[in-house]
Amino acid sequence: MSKRKPKKDSMINIINKFSNNEQACVDFFFNVKCPTGFYCEKCGCTHFYSIKRGHVFECAKCGHQHYLFSGTIFQDNKLPLFKLILGLYLFFSANKAYSAIEMANQLDLNYKTALKFCQKCRVLMTLSNSERILDSLFYEADTLYIGSKTSSKPRNGY
Repeated sequence: MSKRKPKKDSMINIINKFSNNEQACVDFFFNVKCPTGFYCEKCGCTHFYSIKRGHVFECAKCGHQHYLFSGTIFQDNKLPLFKLILGLYLFFSANKAYSAIEMANQLDLNYKTALKFCQKCRVLMTLSNSERILDSLFYEADTLYIGSKTSSKPRNGY
């Protein structure tokens, strides 16, 4: 059986929405990181200013700076935000496992970068549960079966 390809209309919508709009990408990740809105860890203030350099948000009260990916799995990420969104869509919308080679080809990345990205996506998948907010346009859980039925005979005398 071949893999089910992501729906073209969903992918086109994502490309149209995020490809040439850096602010839309920042807003997407900000809403995933802070679903209830900004909250300063130092003073508890909910007002902030956006600083373009490195996608930084500064608290309006105390001036503490919060980075978009700090404390997340993408903390030391160097990929453009659009490639991250598109990669997440491709990985989570695939019906079966999505390989690093496919990711490298689709996003024009080298193999090692694509492999690390796929590993991070797998970590995200294992960390997700009903209590965490990962509901989005492209999150989908897959099942995986490994191995076969055991026989009643012991192997090699054990």
